[in-house]
Amino acid sequence: MTSKKWFISCIALLLAALVTVGGMVFFVDPFFHYRAPNKALFYRLYDQRSQNDGITKHFDYDAIITGTSMAENFKASQFEELFGVKTIKVVYSGATYKETNDNLKVSYESGHDPKYVVKPLDYSLLVRDKDELRLDMGEYPEYLTNSNPFDDVKYLFNKDVFLRYTLRSLLWYFQGKDGGYTSFDEYSNTSDEHVYGKDYVLVGRKKFKNPKQVLNVTDEEYEMVLGNVRQNVVEIAKEHPETTFIYFFPPYSMVYFGELRENGELSKMIRYKQAAIEEMLECENIHIYSFSLHTDITADLDRYRDVAHYDSMVNEDIIELIYECESGLSAENAGISDRITNENKDEYYRAEEELLLNFDYNQLVG
Repeated sequence: MTSKKWFISCIALLLAALVTVGGMVFFVDPFFHYRAPNKALFYRLYDQRSQNDGITKHFDYDAIITGTSMAENFKASQFEELFGVKTIKVVYSGATYKETNDNLKVSYESGHDPKYVVKPLDYSLLVRDKDELRLDMGEYPEYLTNSNPFDDVKYLFNKDVFLRYTLRSLLWYFQGKDGGYTSFDEYSNTSDEHVYGKDYVLVGRKKFKNPKQVLNVTDEEYEMVLGNVRQNVVEIAKEHPETTFIYFFPPYSMVYFGELRENGELSKMIRYKQAAIEEMLECENIHIYSFSLHTDITADLDRYRDVAHYDSMVNEDIIELIYECESGLSAENAGISDRITNENKDEYYRAEEELLLNFDYNQLVG
């Protein structure tokens, strides 16, 4: 064989290999970039930032559970059973308000009309720039989320996509495994990957000290909160009055608030939270929940793996508490409602301030 023929043969084999690989990825489409799942294949849901966009675009659903790791351990089946809607869970660990809100926009832009959106509003992400993205979580796969077809080469000829997802789905098919995909109860659920308990939350802490000084609200941070909430929480609700947006402040442990108090930042966070609530109360279709008064949860450190992350039973409690309020099952004499409204906000503010500012945080250590 001449060098010319050898070169042409190598190029032809390379092109054939590329076409085969790209064709297999296109056919299986493990990230649902082009279409809904092939019912004959089984898909492993595993990669949030790569698969969530396709799930949001192409799956069939009436409700969305989204947000950060505070929402990872929710069971979509529980929400479906209580609220009677088909539900997807598309969470982004560590995501800013903007990241999760951008994904919600995809839902409407792709022709969906969700009845409910459930989303936590993390305290740790409240005082952030409205356009901030978590670039430290790894490269964001813009080639999957933008409308540039030429970027698809990064998907179709991606080694990991081919080996870890495409071939696996095809292998399962030839092994006779039924089609489908990882359930939204299991997807992103990390409850079995961690250990929980007081020692992991306190990490050797022996005492909570009184603050050396109480820091004041700053104009810059206050405006940052307002910008973040207006753009990434309120605006989409105003654009889609047909959807009920269930936003909740997750029940971080009392250790988190004890640390804020020790650093002189607790009063600031309370004010910023109230500012966010005031913005959201302008929309009737935003239902605001907060669970900081539930010390049966937040002071029980055996339910946490660090100062913020709770176990899956707390996720179940949150859904139950929300359902009781949404369905009117909450008893009138059960105390202050977990849902904050224009009618009860002042009462809630007073109760929360009284609890968080005066709580004996050192009892958590004893």
